[in-house]
Amino acid sequence: MTFATNSSIVTAFIYLPVKMTQTTATNWLPAAHSSSYRYVYLFPAVLAGLLFPLGFAPFHLPGLAILGIAILFGLLHHASLRHAFYIGFVFGLSSAGLGVSWVYISIHEYGHLHSLGSATITLFFVAYLALYPALITFVYKKLSPKRSFIFSCLLFSALWCLGEFLRATIMGGFPWLLLGFGQTDTPLRYLLPILGVYGASFFACLSATFLATGALSGRYKQYPWFIAFALVLLCPSLLKNQAWGTASASPISVGIIQANLSMRDKWDESLFWQLQQYYQTTTEQLIGKNQLIVMPESAIPVPASYISDFLDTLDNKAQQNGSAILLGILQPAGADEMQLYNAMVSLGQAKGSYLKQHLVPFGEFIPRPFQQLIEWLSLPTANMNHGKKNQSLIEVQNHPIAALICYELAYPLLLRNQLPRAEWIVSISDDGWFGHSFAMYQQLQMAQALSIQTARFQVVANNDGLSSVIDANGDVLASLPAFTAGTLEAMIQPLTGASPWVYLGDLPILLISLFIFSMALLNKKSNR
Repeated sequence: MTFATNSSIVTAFIYLPVKMTQTTATNWLPAAHSSSYRYVYLFPAVLAGLLFPLGFAPFHLPGLAILGIAILFGLLHHASLRHAFYIGFVFGLSSAGLGVSWVYISIHEYGHLHSLGSATITLFFVAYLALYPALITFVYKKLSPKRSFIFSCLLFSALWCLGEFLRATIMGGFPWLLLGFGQTDTPLRYLLPILGVYGASFFACLSATFLATGALSGRYKQYPWFIAFALVLLCPSLLKNQAWGTASASPISVGIIQANLSMRDKWDESLFWQLQQYYQTTTEQLIGKNQLIVMPESAIPVPASYISDFLDTLDNKAQQNGSAILLGILQPAGADEMQLYNAMVSLGQAKGSYLKQHLVPFGEFIPRPFQQLIEWLSLPTANMNHGKKNQSLIEVQNHPIAALICYELAYPLLLRNQLPRAEWIVSISDDGWFGHSFAMYQQLQMAQALSIQTARFQVVANNDGLSSVIDANGDVLASLPAFTAGTLEAMIQPLTGASPWVYLGDLPILLISLFIFSMALLNKKSNR
């Protein structure tokens, strides 16, 4: 297809929904039907919201996420302040409703709450997430200059970046489906080591606003905007061959065990010995052949003190054969063993442990305002303790490593605190809480983004699927299929050095976004 043909198709995708909004807003529809079509302008916002999560795993169609934001931005062009809020809210409802629908599975299937209660909690949670795009569109419409199209694009991108940061921070945060995480399949991935996930979000959003502005411009005025859109997306490719890490030693052989045990079976006491026997058998097959063996989160779901003989046996065999073992297990926080840590412990040629810092609300702890929900949810690990900050790094074969457990993959700063000393990453998970949903795939994509961002190889051990080895470029070198049991063997390269993001964190892009926001505020005040 020619450039003109492609641009015409894109223009139609954005222009038609926006035209629907304009005609509704200007009472183009017959008066007799105006009440029936009062909320027609929200339909394109639903469409834009549904497109957004398709840009992430397991779909891997990042262009659709950018198109969704482009439609959202275009819808604001003629919207009133009130309509802008509604458009953002409906966009958020549909994007979160599809993208994090697995929350319902976790509450209903494993929280043992009835369907209506689970749906109600999920709806409230999705509505909370929808408030962020609603506030973004509201503030944008309030501050956006009418004649400066370039600054409008910058302002919307800055607000999107700040909105994502707030969503990832307030009340513990929920940094799922951050736009930057979805850029692992685009050239914007090369910005991750420099500006982090929020920087990738900023420029992905900026490209979407350029696309929308071009689609809504006149025929001969749209091409500069389309060129700007292409430049924003493609220029980061110039960094493709930039290596931020340096090999520090010979490659390390790694074995990963994936048990694929359902959550119900995993916590079934009658099956406990079968699970222990499975891990012992598979571990013995890998010991001696691999320098590092990794088991997933809560591989054996009892406190370590309950299976001390089993752990001692593995420790001795690993020591004798020169192997290191890392496994997820529950670690007592006190002598009474009533309070527990979600931990990663080491055996054999490894030393140290890691206690999970960022726990999953309702899954691993109950926030104080919701303590009365304990009886409803009945989750077996709702009494977890938070691990302390600045823990000593685990060492494997005399190499310091970074450790993350499950939900922590969504929090890059937890990883940054372990760098640049850590030479690779080990992340363990159990996504059985989320059933056959998008969650497992989305989490693997976040792991890929973190490897790119930090220039480190990563070993991902997941109980129910997609256990993987990821290189420092974010490429999956080897992986086990979802919902299958098995072992995976691969090589990883220890790396030293640090990307700019490791040194500076998210501060540069947040300061840039705050500066743009401040300029918009000053401009608004001066025009009063």
